[in-house]
Amino acid sequence: MDLMLPRLTALRDSEDEAAIAGAEYRHSTRLSGVGVSLKDGAKAPGMGVTVKDDANELGMGVIDSAGSADVVMSSQDKVIVGYWLVRAALNVALSRGANKNKLLRGTGIFEDALQHYSLLSTKQYSSLLVNVQSQARGGDVSFLLGGAFASQWPSSPLNALKACENVEQLLLQLTQRHTYRWCSLPLCQFQRFENADQIMLVPQFTGVSSKQLQFSIEMAFASVVALMKSIANKRIRLSFSFTESRPRNIADYETHLGLKLSFNRAFNSICIEKNVLRQPLELIAQSDCSAESHVSLEGVVSNSATQTKEGASIELQNRLSLPDFVRRYVYASSNTQAANIGLPELAETLNVSVATLKRKLKEYGTSYRALCEEVQRNHVLLLLSVHKVSNETAANAMGINDLPNFRRTVKRLTGKTPSELRI
Repeated sequence: MDLMLPRLTALRDSEDEAAIAGAEYRHSTRLSGVGVSLKDGAKAPGMGVTVKDDANELGMGVIDSAGSADVVMSSQDKVIVGYWLVRAALNVALSRGANKNKLLRGTGIFEDALQHYSLLSTKQYSSLLVNVQSQARGGDVSFLLGGAFASQWPSSPLNALKACENVEQLLLQLTQRHTYRWCSLPLCQFQRFENADQIMLVPQFTGVSSKQLQFSIEMAFASVVALMKSIANKRIRLSFSFTESRPRNIADYETHLGLKLSFNRAFNSICIEKNVLRQPLELIAQSDCSAESHVSLEGVVSNSATQTKEGASIELQNRLSLPDFVRRYVYASSNTQAANIGLPELAETLNVSVATLKRKLKEYGTSYRALCEEVQRNHVLLLLSVHKVSNETAANAMGINDLPNFRRTVKRLTGKTPSELRI
């Protein structure tokens, strides 16, 4: 089977003409998302991988001239359906000794003005989580937050997900459909990798600092577990990998995520076996979540609107965050078969100036160069740590012509040699 992976094509950041050396992506896009293949006849039996997302389902075509209307350009744009997320965060934090006034300080969130239809920005929500992390006591706060968010689903726009027919459909809606992203995991978007036996979901975060990262990973994973269990009415078999070392509070991980945990891995990821995906969902008999939605799952997806149990009409956002758009642009840029796809071309695609694009990315706490290197790093780790291909195969997939340059690139991106990554 051909190895289905992204191949690199030249990227240039005008902030640093020498940046992203060797970063070249060559791949093809499919209707269902980003699917890519090795060229030059490179083969790796049994290790086919596709990368899927729903960018095309947004009608954006990833790198077509969609303009900024389909992208959340600013961290201050209000797109998060925040009522249930804020209530859950406050409940958990207050139960762990936090002060309500301090929790909301600097967020621009006012509890007495919070309504079911209230919208928040990623900056506001991220600020709230920073306050929760700093003030709430206990090593399990992140996991409790994930569970608390999940407990809100019957009365939130997520209630439409009870119409999912099987585990695969539910997983797709929760982790990749942007319509639901903004009311469940607004700071996290999952990149999906698929091989013959399982699916791997790698989290990518928006507006999250390095200090927040592990907390955010734990919260996102716990939320997916709890939502899957609550909506499916049964525990779904998932396994988790973390780049961090085995933590002291391992009991918290086992309680909220399960026993299938691994640490010191190349990726933070959620894995699910394909035979689990085909399992049908059980009907939920509880009267409080049997009739609260007046629209079908398909209706919510197509119309980006829903009605909550309380009768509040809410317009859901079917848009990409700017960092997510840049990541996908980097993956898809090789469709043009041009070598100089970079920041100026991206700015033109979004109908903004280069200076404006730099400023908007800075608002999110990132840059074009950082996002390009994230794409490269994930590609390298997937090739070497997950599929353990040879240096020659990996270098070819990355568009690097000589092995010494390949080894230097791997070391620069990951801090490890190719041999160390294969262990």
